[in-house]
Amino acid sequence: MDTDFDVVRPLGVIEEFFWLFDHSCPKHFCIVAEIKGRTLVTDWRAAVDALQARHPMLSVSIDSTRQRVPHFHRCSRRPIPLRVAPSGTTWEREAEREISTLFDPTKGPLARVVLIHELEKSFVLLVTHHAIADGLSSIFMLRDLLSAISGQRLDPYEFPPSIDQKLGVPTRPSSAPGKKFSHTLAVECLKKPVHVTSLILKPETTSLLRERARLERTTIHGIVCATATLAGRSIDPTWRDGAVSIFSPVDLRKLLELNDECVVAIAKATTVIEPNAPDDAWEMARSVTASLLPLKTLEGGAPVFSAVYDAMSTDMDEAEGARFNADAFSETMLVSNLGQLPYSSSIGNLTIEALWAPVVLRGHDGEQTIGLSTVNGALHLVHSSWYPLPGFLEEIEHRLQKASI
Repeated sequence: MDTDFDVVRPLGVIEEFFWLFDHSCPKHFCIVAEIKGRTLVTDWRAAVDALQARHPMLSVSIDSTRQRVPHFHRCSRRPIPLRVAPSGTTWEREAEREISTLFDPTKGPLARVVLIHELEKSFVLLVTHHAIADGLSSIFMLRDLLSAISGQRLDPYEFPPSIDQKLGVPTRPSSAPGKKFSHTLAVECLKKPVHVTSLILKPETTSLLRERARLERTTIHGIVCATATLAGRSIDPTWRDGAVSIFSPVDLRKLLELNDECVVAIAKATTVIEPNAPDDAWEMARSVTASLLPLKTLEGGAPVFSAVYDAMSTDMDEAEGARFNADAFSETMLVSNLGQLPYSSSIGNLTIEALWAPVVLRGHDGEQTIGLSTVNGALHLVHSSWYPLPGFLEEIEHRLQKASI
């Protein structure tokens, strides 16, 4: 690591969690947006630079060699890489390539941008290390990127605090010496291919589904979790014979009084669907929604935070981190719902036509990830997996359409 980097602050334990696990399986993710409007590649390059100047987290590296508790270091002289993908490719193939390409945390920045460019339309992929950002961070980064292209000034933010700091928790202590970590296990993990597929639910179906969810006293997230569980059961016998566990990230941004900074502000909620649970989608959706409610408070999320704090305090190495990840975060399915786009889809002369987010994996062979986002009234789904269930997305779509009636 360069000696002229300035130390910013130690990583919080959730940030360290993502940093440590990245050494045994990739802990970065991407969001993908289809942008309508005339642009030049030079416009995107300038906008990426403006985005980096706004968010301090986009100019950091991570060092663990001086102290065992890793620290963020500034690397402001290094621009965010912008890669223009070859013509004829698809964003799904580029997303697969990006998830299969590790970051080196010791060399920032820990973000990169991929562009599939046409004069009147572009697909943009924002790829970010999970130690510096969560999915909603990328949604706000997309807004800032398009605002910059449209000529708006982006005022810089202060370096964001960690969840630990917001909660008033002391930096975890460690008497262990600094250590250089290896990505050997992550490289081995990435020898198997990543698979990404997507679909868009029609706005009319999305509207009917949202209204039906309201009447059924549940949520879009609940019914997607339910239909995905039932879809998996119809495809894979192991889903029928055993419990299906669902990892739902919980947004802590408002609870921690954070706004739209690039920061990690999420907690984990797990719902378990037992094999004898009824096959009624709406009943299952209500069960999922009810299971998440206690975890949407700081008090409800405290046990998970404490468990991660205690685990990080053991100064795990790469192999120990991999085992902890396998034991504690190996749910059958991750359903990450970034919700409705929290701003207008039209920014200047540009329009967000579609948005798929997030594309992310945890490193477990059988895992299935469904990313959800809603833009222009349409629910967008993206499926990521090492070993995807065949026809999984299509079966979910079929069941969502049936549930909306």
